[in-house]
Amino acid sequence: MKNLSLLLLMVVFIVGCSSKSKELLNEPPVTVKISELQKYWTPTQDSLTFSNNFTPPKESGFVKVKYLIDSNGEIFNPIITESKGGWDKFALRALKEIHYINTEYNIKKTPVYVIKEFTFVAPKI
Repeated sequence: MKNLSLLLLMVVFIVGCSSKSKELLNEPPVTVKISELQKYWTPTQDSLTFSNNFTPPKESGFVKVKYLIDSNGEIFNPIITESKGGWDKFALRALKEIHYINTEYNIKKTPVYVIKEFTFVAPKI
């Protein structure tokens, strides 16, 4: 009985730690242009650096991604709306590294939908 309880506790702990968080919406999301995003949310870092296991495409390109910033500043529901050059995986990986904090103008932590464009330069060979 003791072993069964311990096993059940471990399973609950593992499942709880591996589950993806759910978006928090303090109020209905609004759609903003990227130029208006700074009125609501600001990224916690200025640049993105991450190691990856993907081979970069040979040509430069861009990816436009629409996503939700919830009331905790977390990103949800990324959808690629336009892309060129095969950089989709890189843009989605970059999104995983971005976290936002609300600005002084967004005290209610209003969630927003925004479209961000990532521009990529192919490595020189």
